[in-house]
Amino acid sequence: MNPTWKVYFQFSKKELKGIFALGTILFGSVLLSKLFPAVKNTESKTESRTESITVVKLFEFDPNQIDSLHAIQLGIPEKQVRSLLHYRAKGGYFKNGDDFARLYGLSTDLFKILRPYIKMEQRYKAHEYHNNYTAYNNELSKGKLDINTADEKEWAQKTKIPLPTIKRILSYKLFLGSFSSVSQLSKVYGLPDSTYQLIRRQVYVKNNQQNLMNATAMGFNDWKKLGSFTDRQIWSILRLRKENGGRIGWGDLVEACDLTQTEAQELKLRVRLSD
Repeated sequence: MNPTWKVYFQFSKKELKGIFALGTILFGSVLLSKLFPAVKNTESKTESRTESITVVKLFEFDPNQIDSLHAIQLGIPEKQVRSLLHYRAKGGYFKNGDDFARLYGLSTDLFKILRPYIKMEQRYKAHEYHNNYTAYNNELSKGKLDINTADEKEWAQKTKIPLPTIKRILSYKLFLGSFSSVSQLSKVYGLPDSTYQLIRRQVYVKNNQQNLMNATAMGFNDWKKLGSFTDRQIWSILRLRKENGGRIGWGDLVEACDLTQTEAQELKLRVRLSD
């Protein structure tokens, strides 16, 4: 005969004692969880957030001028350091210390730590000349500026352009060899159009200046584009320039590449060398 369903609910005394003990343990666990609820450790979370900010050294800094190495020492993460450099390279600047909180990705906790150490230097702003046209005319009265001969000091005195922008202008001139027209300034990376429009009346290029490539800054592909040298000659030029501390003269170039007088004269129309 098949056993009835009642057979499955028949237990021995030993089994009944075990079921009772298990039930008591489960009931006690539920009761204890109600009487003593778990407390969330918010303090440990706060500590973990604080510990994630690694500050090597605290010192006064200007967010418009600080370099990547010192920014990392202040505890600014590398990702935010890249954002800072990119923001400044695009012509952005911070007007005051509180403005630094706008840096993308910068945590509120880190900003609170750094804020007392932010010391802003007075900086030229293009719109100041828009608002005070008389002041700008006074700057113009100090004299014109030849963008091919002016050095960093003259740029700063006569235009009040920020120093990082002046350095980019001079680097661009070094790459070109010389400016052939004032309009080439508008191609300088990080120079706002508003600033260019303000200074273009003040700057000029002498008519006898030519747009020559600068041999001290030319790479392999730049020499290759001239169409006057073989790959072997170009490598010889680059090696010779390195041996001479980054400079190369006409005599060295003619001798190294065995140029004819005609070839040398044609090259002078396209490349600026040391002598």
